[in-house]
Amino acid sequence: MKVKDIIKKLKELDLSKYPKEEIENLIKKVGKMGFILVTFHRGKSVMRARPNYNGERFSKKSDFSFKPQEYNKTYQRASTPNQTMFYATSVPEKIEQGELDNTRIIGVAETIPILRDKTKSGYQKISFGRWYVKEDIDLIAIIHKDTYLKESSYTEELVNAYYKFIEGVPKEIVDRSLEFQTFLADEFAKEDINEDYDYMISAIFSEMAIKNRVDGIIYPSVRVGGKGFNIAITPQATEKLGLYVAGECSIYKLKDHTVVGNDAIIQLDGNQDSFELVDIENHKKECLMQLGVNSIEELTNE
Repeated sequence: MKVKDIIKKLKELDLSKYPKEEIENLIKKVGKMGFILVTFHRGKSVMRARPNYNGERFSKKSDFSFKPQEYNKTYQRASTPNQTMFYATSVPEKIEQGELDNTRIIGVAETIPILRDKTKSGYQKISFGRWYVKEDIDLIAIIHKDTYLKESSYTEELVNAYYKFIEGVPKEIVDRSLEFQTFLADEFAKEDINEDYDYMISAIFSEMAIKNRVDGIIYPSVRVGGKGFNIAITPQATEKLGLYVAGECSIYKLKDHTVVGNDAIIQLDGNQDSFELVDIENHKKECLMQLGVNSIEELTNE
C-alpha cells in the first residue's frame, strides 16, 4: 500500500470509536522510515511543569515526574492509556537572537489553558521541576512542519541535518519517510483538541516508536508556536535524570496580560525523594499592581 493511501485511511478514521488496532496496523504498513535521533547529553536541563489545585503543595520527586500508570487513563500528544510518559520542555543549547530561551514559559503555556485565550482572566498556582540529564537520552525528532521551520534555528538545523542524513538512502525510503513524517508533524502540531482521541495517531506512533530502543520523542511546542520544544520520555528513561530544582509560582492573568510571581523554591542534589519547598518573598501585591487590580478575586471575577 502506498504511503499516500495509508495517510488517507488514517485521516478518514472515526477517532471517536478509538480504533487503536487500525491505527497501529496502518502505521506498520508504512515500512522502513528514516528519522533524526537527537541525543541529550549529561548536563542538559529540561523543565517539568504541573498545575497546583485546591491549595496543594508538592513535596516529593514523584510529584514532579510522570503521571503514575494507574492514573493514566487518556490519550495525550505522545502517550496512550497503556503507556504513561514524562513530559517536559526544552530549548536548544544555542539560542539565536530573539528566540525563546525560557523553558518555564513553554511549561506555563502547555499546562494552563486560560493562557491561550486572550479574553479570559484568572489565577493559577503552578509548580516546576528542573531536571538535569545524568546519562545520554535518545529522542526521535518530529520536525517536518513547514509552519515552524523559521520559528527556531534549531528546527531548521534538524531539518537540514535530516536532508544531509538521507543523502545516499534509496529514493523509495526517502520519499516514504518525508511523506509520512510530514503527516506525523501535522498530527503532533494539532491545535484544536476537543477530546483525548484527537491525540490518538501521534500518541500511538509514540508508543510504537519507543519499542525501537529510543527513550522518547522531541517535537515543537504548539502552544508557543514552535519556538520551543517538548519532550516525552519513558518512565524508565527518567532514571537518567536528576531533579535539582523544585519551585512553585503564581500566574496572574488579566486577559492578554500575564504576570508570574515566584512563591517557593528549593535546590536539590538530584537524589532526594522528599523535601520541603522554602517560601520566598511574596510578590502577590506587586504582581496585582502590574495588572491594575487589587485582589485575586477581581481577576477571577473578570
